[in-house]
Amino acid sequence: MAYDKLFEPAYIGNLKLKNRLVLSPMNTHFSIGEPSVLAERYFEYYKARTKGGVGLIITTHVKAEKDIDPYPLSFGYATLDSASQIKYFYEITEMAHRYDAKVAIELSPGTGRLADTVLEDKWPVGPSENGLLGMPDVKTRELSKEEIKKLVYSYGKSAGLAKQAGFDIIYVHFTAYLGDQFLSSVWNRRTDEYGGSLENRMRFLIECIESAKSNVGEDFPMIVGLALDHGFPEGRELEETIKIAKKMKEMGIDTLHLRRGSYDNMNLLIPTEYMEDGVSVEYANIVRDKVGIQVITDGNISDPELANKLVKENKIDFIGLARALLADPDWVNKVQANKKEDIIPCVRCMQCINRVTFGQYAACSVNPYLGKEYLGPIISTNNPKNILVIGGGMAGMVFALLASNKGHKITLIEKSSKLGGHLLEGAVMDHKKEVDSFCEYLVRKIKKSNVKVKYNTSGTKELVQKYKPDALVIATGSVPIIPQVPGIDKANVKIATNILKNDEKIGNNVIIVGGGLVGCETGLHLSQKGKNVIIIDMLPEIAQDVIFMSRSSLIQALHDKGVKTEGGIQLIEVTDKGIIVKDLNGDMKELTCDTVVISTGLKANDSLYEELKEEVEETYKIGDCIKARKFIDATQEAFQVAYDI
Repeated sequence: MAYDKLFEPAYIGNLKLKNRLVLSPMNTHFSIGEPSVLAERYFEYYKARTKGGVGLIITTHVKAEKDIDPYPLSFGYATLDSASQIKYFYEITEMAHRYDAKVAIELSPGTGRLADTVLEDKWPVGPSENGLLGMPDVKTRELSKEEIKKLVYSYGKSAGLAKQAGFDIIYVHFTAYLGDQFLSSVWNRRTDEYGGSLENRMRFLIECIESAKSNVGEDFPMIVGLALDHGFPEGRELEETIKIAKKMKEMGIDTLHLRRGSYDNMNLLIPTEYMEDGVSVEYANIVRDKVGIQVITDGNISDPELANKLVKENKIDFIGLARALLADPDWVNKVQANKKEDIIPCVRCMQCINRVTFGQYAACSVNPYLGKEYLGPIISTNNPKNILVIGGGMAGMVFALLASNKGHKITLIEKSSKLGGHLLEGAVMDHKKEVDSFCEYLVRKIKKSNVKVKYNTSGTKELVQKYKPDALVIATGSVPIIPQVPGIDKANVKIATNILKNDEKIGNNVIIVGGGLVGCETGLHLSQKGKNVIIIDMLPEIAQDVIFMSRSSLIQALHDKGVKTEGGIQLIEVTDKGIIVKDLNGDMKELTCDTVVISTGLKANDSLYEELKEEVEETYKIGDCIKARKFIDATQEAFQVAYDI
């Protein structure tokens, strides 16, 4: 087997796992009700991944109690504090066991400074008085020793209920939340037996484990989740984590889940596309070797060759997969069958997390079924239609595949010689290798499907009249916005998307006009090719349209490559030597360069839809031809139309 090490059985405590592939804990916001419960959406979400071959599921965050620390209130975390909750969890564990998967409950003793709001009658609490991460002026109340004892008792009680609910492992969640805050001197400044020395700061963790063991038994398997380091000044460093790990081993814990970072440095905790693969592996391996303990780690380890190599070389013992399994729940089975090319790759766009952060269900840019597993598969149609799809970009391809699988007869019209649309531009950048993989995946699927593709063909009224389709889907995408200023048609002016897609030649000194996502990523790409790059934008700061999870990481990557940025600058004119700009004070100045790159946004290319919408009674438009947006919007719209048509 090509990836044999990933499929060797392993043990956590006395529990045997069929392989070394773990669904890492991730909140997808699929819970319902108040109090929140893991109902049908979560059940089907986990079912898809257990059927997909994963050896161990670590659930989403579950709270042990909600009386002392009821937070967060907006992320749908379930609480296992009474027998009335058991049935919801038992359905999940019972189902997973049918597919020979094991399940760990990610059990948290509290939230602390990560509280998302404030209830006057239940003020946020913590080991000491600390500003809330999202509201620094609001301080947590220091927990009394009596309250700490109640939290410890509740933790053990909840662990006992988890055992009754069929869980195989208690995952002691001491990363980022209240538990981590007790462990770390930056947040724990107590002067009693729960603060001060590391021994004292570990007391809450030790007591939670002992309380859990008193309810589940000494030999019941446990995993402890810890931050390797916090990734910010004064935060915990690796050396102290090694000491904590040694204490865990003394207590009989044989497996740790280790990740770098914290919510104060989320790019380490949940690494973006601009970061290296396996960002936590080196530190996790140090803990493994110095302590002699098994480790699970994750963070951009979605390539099966890398994953197998890490286990084979004894760097880590288990591979944690989170976003990779959101993108493709069958990742494990496909790897085991040596069908890497069939894996739907996660493109690390962070949209899954971004949606949850803003109160929505998690969704995926490459897997439109995520969160919709409960709807069941798309059912074959009893009324197959001849459908003409105009536009072979992401939206057009995704729709064509889904509708074809449903039994419709699809003809896909593409004006160029290649399918891909804006995916082709994104795929050329070094940090976009997953976008390249996804584009290739879609093209391969199209070629293997019953979809008929017509290349180098423009969508026109005459074409539609010739095909006489039962339904027409317009997916003509978006086109660059070109600022109408003097000199815009000079030879030294290039369009960002054209540079990326066609590898057009440019000079060594480049000014990019427009500091949105496309402009910034073009700047990063050109700097990696050795160009001297300046990015300017009318807004005070660049990357304003980049989602918050990725923005700081992108800006850091630009800084590391020496890209200069300047906000509050408006393009007035292009000259033979560069550009003339105006700042916020109205002052004019000239900036010199060899090449001016225009990246001032995209606009919907909807003229064909407007021309044809009356031509066919059943006409739809999807993707950027509605409005220039993100990949995820194209996928979701393609799914909805394919599901309904």
